[in-house]
Amino acid sequence: MLFRAKWFPVLALAAMALSACGEDAPKDAAETGQDAITVFAETVRQEELAEPVTGTGTIAAHKTTPLGPRVDGIIEEIFVRVGDRVKEGQPLFRTRDAEWKLKVAELENQVKLAEADLRNAQKAFNRSSELHEKGFVSSGNLDDARRGRDTATARLGMAKAQLASAQQMLDDCVVTAPFDGVITARDVDEGKFMATRMGGMGGPGGVLEIMKIDIVAAIVNVPEIYLSKFELGTKATIYVDSIDRSYESYVAIINDRVDHVTRSVEIRLPIRNEDYEVKPGLFVRVEVHPQPRHVLTLPRTALLGTEAARYVFIAEEGKAKRVNVAVRQIDATRVEILEGLKEGDTTLSGPNLPLLVEGMPVRIEVRPGAADLTAASGGTGTTETR
Repeated sequence: MLFRAKWFPVLALAAMALSACGEDAPKDAAETGQDAITVFAETVRQEELAEPVTGTGTIAAHKTTPLGPRVDGIIEEIFVRVGDRVKEGQPLFRTRDAEWKLKVAELENQVKLAEADLRNAQKAFNRSSELHEKGFVSSGNLDDARRGRDTATARLGMAKAQLASAQQMLDDCVVTAPFDGVITARDVDEGKFMATRMGGMGGPGGVLEIMKIDIVAAIVNVPEIYLSKFELGTKATIYVDSIDRSYESYVAIINDRVDHVTRSVEIRLPIRNEDYEVKPGLFVRVEVHPQPRHVLTLPRTALLGTEAARYVFIAEEGKAKRVNVAVRQIDATRVEILEGLKEGDTTLSGPNLPLLVEGMPVRIEVRPGAADLTAASGGTGTTETR
């Protein structure tokens, strides 16, 4: 009993000391922030975003014309082959023209005969007019002479018109190039009878095909949702993978008809092709470059939630606060902020981000690897938020 009485005050004092230490320990931990979750900071920034509109399509010639005979007959001679470069007005093929040569010769003589008849009728009228003035020819005879002269004039006009028509048919026996281009098809050989009406009856009405390809066009389909992103004159880049080349161009035509099946709109972009290197029919990829727009961006690492409910955490008075946001994906690393945040707002990110809940203490630190940049700019390496 004496031993217990002796040591009882000492044990009581020790218990009081331990009790005092237990009360102060939580306070010290809160002050030092040991219970706070370490996170990084991401700032909402305004950027100038240029998003190209992409599409695929095919190269088309500036002009494509199938050439058939202008005169019925046998194809007598073809002067060109597939692949030949031709100039405007150059002869390409000829229909047999013997019949029209004879017709022209016949009508030339008819014109000469009509000219002789007109000369005689004019002389008769002049003589009748002189005698009528002297009173030796009646007015009726003068009218007959005038009528003969007028009839001869009309016959000469008809003969000349028939001659001109026959001459045109003779000239049309030779078909010439309507423009500078290249021969891309030859459908028949010499000796075949061709009629100008054969094409309209569903038969083979063409002898050759010519294309104008010193300027070609990329005919491209792009999704209709991008229709408002560009306009006539919007710059674009055309990639022709088969020849490993790209061309700078612009939107020259926007088709007013939207394909209701594929939900795409057709655009056309020209390419200068003086060397004929770009061939009609080649596959192309196109990037149309609309004017850039200003957007608010945020790294994807700061984003949480599902597609239906996106949110971020911000630091408010040292604690995590959840903020709902609406976003749109830009690329693999960034999203565009549509609602919920403004420029300059700071959100939280880092490996511990999934551990955060509303109201949890946080401590913002500089992301590893960024400390040197912070020090170079005169800042500190760690920011503690309470």
